[in-house]
Amino acid sequence: MASPPGGKKDTLAPVVTTSIPLNKSKNFKGKKIELNFNEYITVKSLNQELLITPSIGNYETRIRPTGLTLVLDSALKDNTTYTFNFRNAVEDVAERNKGKNIKLVFSTSNRIDSLKIQGSVKHLLTNKKADNVTVGLYPYNDTLSIDKAKPYYFVRTDTSGVYALENLAAGKYYMAAFEDANNNLIYNSAKESVDFITEPFIDLSKNETRDFKIALQNQDVLKLSKTTSTAKTILYEFSRGIKQADLTFSSAEKPLYQIENDRNLRLYVGELNRADTLRIEAALTDSIGRTIQLKLKAKFRELAKKERASNIPLGFDIFPKVGTNIVATDSILIIFPKPVLQFVSKKIHILTENEDDLTFPDDAFSWNKLQNILTIKSAYLPAQEKFTLSLDKTAFIGPEADSTNEYKQAIKRLDPEETGTIEGGISKPGHYIYQLLRGDKLEKAYEQKSSGPCSFQNVEPGIYTLRAIVDNNENGQWDIGNYKTKTKSEPIFYLNTRIKLKANFQLTDLWINTP
Repeated sequence: MASPPGGKKDTLAPVVTTSIPLNKSKNFKGKKIELNFNEYITVKSLNQELLITPSIGNYETRIRPTGLTLVLDSALKDNTTYTFNFRNAVEDVAERNKGKNIKLVFSTSNRIDSLKIQGSVKHLLTNKKADNVTVGLYPYNDTLSIDKAKPYYFVRTDTSGVYALENLAAGKYYMAAFEDANNNLIYNSAKESVDFITEPFIDLSKNETRDFKIALQNQDVLKLSKTTSTAKTILYEFSRGIKQADLTFSSAEKPLYQIENDRNLRLYVGELNRADTLRIEAALTDSIGRTIQLKLKAKFRELAKKERASNIPLGFDIFPKVGTNIVATDSILIIFPKPVLQFVSKKIHILTENEDDLTFPDDAFSWNKLQNILTIKSAYLPAQEKFTLSLDKTAFIGPEADSTNEYKQAIKRLDPEETGTIEGGISKPGHYIYQLLRGDKLEKAYEQKSSGPCSFQNVEPGIYTLRAIVDNNENGQWDIGNYKTKTKSEPIFYLNTRIKLKANFQLTDLWINTP
């Protein structure tokens, strides 16, 4: 004896059998929209899935075993074509098969608008397809602002980053694509990536194709949002990113400081007197290059009697990472999580395979401005293929009486014949920042600036993506746009194929297509 097999598994999606109004109906004036299906259904997340263009305001939902009804609160507009796109809202009860292409189009006049705008949306910084991004069409007026107005027509991209705005009326429209994280159909510049047309409007009279590449364009003013004081540090948290900080202190003794997570500013007490209050003149440059002058106060909390000074070693990272190699032009970087108060150059050694123990002259070292990245210049590294970087204990002392432990790392230098060359880029003259991005995670491996094509020499074998940033203002970095002035972010273009580089190979004529 056995249980009945139950027949074949249901793999068919629910299908609309009848509707009120019928699809492509004209002169519909009712206030009730009804769909009936060929099987029992369930409706999920209708408020998020159902896209109605243009907007109808509020409605009441009534769900039946084999159908659903929408009762509108207000009358439909005259001379308007409406689209009800149910996307993934409807499933059958038995196997949760999602209804496909459930869309109802009708008109309140004797004609149905039939114009269409379609295209794709990608993320500008990664070139990846952007799904569930809102693409909106706004009736044009010269005071329109997408952070205040909702689109008249809108649709969301599918998992391939593709969209289609259909059944549009002829007219003048502005157009934008944005992430709409809170589903309110209003662009939030602080949190949502965006792209838009730069012309004042589209005069829509025929079908068009428009592609977008979205990126974050936070235009909010930099503000101090929170201050946290301890016995050892003071952390200033800001409302947006900062990329440069120049501080002037009222005291002759200046505390060490650094930028954390590209957003916050941390001061270290070091050997300062905690009882003193420091007054600080801060010139901060935010992530879009605006410099703001702020006046800050700093007072470190007194160390409590029961509070013991921690004795956690000062950590660091090394470039190259363990297991990776360097080429002849590479320097060694020692990267610290906090500024270094002092270091002893004689405690930094190179151990060779010949058992030589080499130290460096002072000229071999250079620190960045925040004193948290030490560069050992390539010209001072030994010519041998293999050697070991050795750091003695307490080679580096941090601002919290912490110091480094003893450390050794084997380093291998690639022979030129073990490397390759990548040449190409953009053929027309301009100002470009070329980057080779490694692997699937698109980690930046190599970078160079050029006024024409690029030529990467001594590249380690691997799989790369070639990216070209158009440096319009020649400031050596990528700059975001400004939706308020309809200024786009600086363009970024990608080679349309991945590069597989082998040892001793020279790959040339890798040209990037640009509009």
